[in-house]
Amino acid sequence: MSVSQSDDLREHIDAIQRQVTELKNVAQQARGETSAQVRARMQQAKADMAAHQESARDKAAQAAGRTQSQWQAMKADAAAKVQDLHDRMDRKRDQVDAKVAQVDAEHAETSAVDAVDYAWWAVENAELAVLDAIDARAWAAEREAATSS
Repeated sequence: MSVSQSDDLREHIDAIQRQVTELKNVAQQARGETSAQVRARMQQAKADMAAHQESARDKAAQAAGRTQSQWQAMKADAAAKVQDLHDRMDRKRDQVDAKVAQVDAEHAETSAVDAVDYAWWAVENAELAVLDAIDARAWAAEREAATSS
């Protein structure tokens, strides 16, 4: 992996880690808010997603259509590719051409970046799902309080 590719992958992973930390903070804050406040937060999250959508449209479009079974198939395919790579490396460890190894490394890096991009998209959608769940619980509690009084 070249230094620039390694730095790029590290930046992607760091960005996802920051995003997950922000999601945890948002969820914690939203738990103490009214339904109206959570809905306003959801609107802001939707606006933020729309702002990010332009730069991530192609990657999100690829990931958006995937179902859970497709995700499982992708994971199985990735595991098979990794196993195949390990098998080939074991068989050809001493004879692997530097150029072939470079191509294999580039494919592995591309797969890693694709997986990180999918994770980014999934975390963005998870934020909206978490806020929606919190909103539903807050709305139910408000309705219950209204009918009790």
